[in-house]
Amino acid sequence: MTTRAPALEVRGLSKSFGGHRVLSDVGFALRPGAVTALLGENGSGKSTLVKILAGVHAPDPGTGAGLWIGGEPVRLPLDPARARAAGLRFLHQDLGLVGELTVADNLALALSDGRRALAPVDRRAETARAAALLGAFGLDIAADAFVADLAASERGMLAIARVFGDVPAGRQPVVVLDEPTAALSAADVERLYTAVRTVTARGVSVVLISHRLEEVLAVADQILVLRDGSLVADQPNEGLTVDGLVEQMTGRPVDRGGAAPVPAGTDLAEPALRVRGLTGARLRGVDLDIMPGEVLGVTGLVGCGRSELCRIVGGVQRPTAGSIEVAGQVQRFRAVADAVAAGVVGVPQNRHEHGVLLRMTVRENLTLGDLRAVSRRGAIDRRHERAEAARLIGEFDIRPPDPEAVVGSLSGGNQQKVALARAVRLRPRVLLLDEPSQGIDVGARESIAATVRRLRQDGVGVLLATSDLDELMDLADRVLVLDRGLAAGVHDLSRTSRDTLFRAISSSGAATAAATAIHHDREAAIQ
Repeated sequence: MTTRAPALEVRGLSKSFGGHRVLSDVGFALRPGAVTALLGENGSGKSTLVKILAGVHAPDPGTGAGLWIGGEPVRLPLDPARARAAGLRFLHQDLGLVGELTVADNLALALSDGRRALAPVDRRAETARAAALLGAFGLDIAADAFVADLAASERGMLAIARVFGDVPAGRQPVVVLDEPTAALSAADVERLYTAVRTVTARGVSVVLISHRLEEVLAVADQILVLRDGSLVADQPNEGLTVDGLVEQMTGRPVDRGGAAPVPAGTDLAEPALRVRGLTGARLRGVDLDIMPGEVLGVTGLVGCGRSELCRIVGGVQRPTAGSIEVAGQVQRFRAVADAVAAGVVGVPQNRHEHGVLLRMTVRENLTLGDLRAVSRRGAIDRRHERAEAARLIGEFDIRPPDPEAVVGSLSGGNQQKVALARAVRLRPRVLLLDEPSQGIDVGARESIAATVRRLRQDGVGVLLATSDLDELMDLADRVLVLDRGLAAGVHDLSRTSRDTLFRAISSSGAATAAATAIHHDREAAIQ
């Protein structure tokens, strides 16, 4: 009996950045027609490994790294064109869609049959091909719709359809899916895993990168675990548990702490913020309380709804149902100004687009939120404005300490300090922070953490929406875990370990139910 060569095999793969090794002698083999899960905490090396396979990064030279696809050696480093020619296909977290183009155009970008760039485009054939692929996935999306107008779940399924529609025939291709279910509904998750079952039956090898561990256990045949850049487990999916995977990923036994019921309010004082039944495009009936001087962390996997929660409570987006109370007063925010007037101020996730004005000076950005305080007789008092800016620059350690510096010339961390300083200047009762330390250096991160601690002492309620577990453990009093828009539990961090919180975040109800059904179908087909 002839043994089939691995669909893909790597040996001795290492990668360093600036003297810091992020991958160390990694090696594994993928079976044709199997689903292999690639697991690890943030920073474990998963993304670097995928980027090496995609031809974005090169492995360290002189380490003896080797790559074989379908049993044939492939020269490293790869480039994106050679990776594609070798049969590798990737679904990245950012999806890689172009919002200004139509659905058909986006599909044609990936499904091109080698047509020269300047050759005429057959729009009728392009649209028919797109409609056929969309229909195969059961997607009710018009081929001539602009991608920017699609819902998040529709964009996710479009990207998935594009990847699977581009799987080459006549070879042993490999499809890498990076967090594919993050923005999908339960029905779309089932469509995804139906597609996975279809392509693996044809011999395609699928790599699934996911933090949803129960989903992984339901669909994976083989499981790889990276920790601190090293492969610590390469195992068949037999008798494994979520707790066991967490231990492999963290290197520590799971310490179970208690989760408080939802909602976890208290009668000792009036909440600074009370939310009941909050519902939006993603949120579904979320309840929460934040007491004065409390930091409530809000976390979950990508697509859980934490950013939408900040947008609704901050007046950026209107809810479809539910109520918001600030210091006991019912509020109906129609705009950000209404929220600010009630004492709710937010620092958004995307500082470049919504947090700061990059072409304006530090002085202008800091005082823009309340010009009346630096005005006299209807005109801005420049002397007063400069003094106020200088005070905030010193208080928040904004560098360089130049009020006339253009914000776009500052580092990301100092831009974030500007956004935070402007928000705190408005003296909020409730401060909303959406991924405040994303993309900033360690010094800026600690400066922002010090500000949060100071606000807590001053009695401000803080909603800290973040995917960073270390940030939550450092700053939050309690943590609300969201799962696809639903409140999955509130954890008191005085009684909850980091590993317990990690496990709570990694469990997924809706995805697990759909994935388990597909897994049972696969087992029945094998039998």
